[in-house]
Amino acid sequence: MTRAASASSVTAVPTTTASECDYFDATSNCRFLVATPASHPRLWREYLDGARENYRHHGVESVVEYDAIVDGFSTTLFFVALDNVGRVVGGVRVQGPYMCADQAHAVQEWTDHPGIVQVYAMIDGRIPSGVIELKTAWCGAQAERRGELTSALSRIAPHALSLLGVRFAFATAAGYVLDRWATCGGVLEESIPGVPYPDERYSTRMMWWDKRTYVDKTHNTQLPSLLAEAAQLERVRVPVGSFATDGLGDGVGRE
Repeated sequence: MTRAASASSVTAVPTTTASECDYFDATSNCRFLVATPASHPRLWREYLDGARENYRHHGVESVVEYDAIVDGFSTTLFFVALDNVGRVVGGVRVQGPYMCADQAHAVQEWTDHPGIVQVYAMIDGRIPSGVIELKTAWCGAQAERRGELTSALSRIAPHALSLLGVRFAFATAAGYVLDRWATCGGVLEESIPGVPYPDERYSTRMMWWDKRTYVDKTHNTQLPSLLAEAAQLERVRVPVGSFATDGLGDGVGRE
């Protein structure tokens, strides 16, 4: 089995002229900004600092891999939630579209564990249609409407699919996190066994979103907000590929 390459060695530098867009979620009373690390370096650092603090609180700070990702080279775009005074209170970052499975962080998580062959096969099999990976999701304890913000974060995967023009997205996380993300069209991959990542306290699983089916699988409690946010993003009319990185353009928009 090929050893996974580091994310920073396989993903190109985001352009400094990439478009940005935003939308407002009335349930959490947060504005979500979507940008690249290069276009908003201050917010990028605030997002990462918040992630590091949040993961440290749970005893898994190493999962953030702060030193490896702080340069932004492995992140195509990121979403940050801003409260009514402009504080970053949560977010998610996106890697890809991938050219091969070795670029995916999930490969590192399953290396030397049962399921690694399936992980490779599932990612490589979807590459022709476009595959992105969601990483480093967090919701700050200081958020006034934390439950609503958690729900809003779970709606990011479908928005990322649309913005990057790809068909598939996936994420890896503990079961209780994926249960929340399943409310917005994510499907747990039952064929791949959980892996003790980052340590034995956790059983990390894989979840997939399909651009063609996620609406049908979204819970009724999430659908109105999902559609309202999507309408706001549609009005922005972000050009397809605006967030694409040099060298990855061939992976965008293939469905």
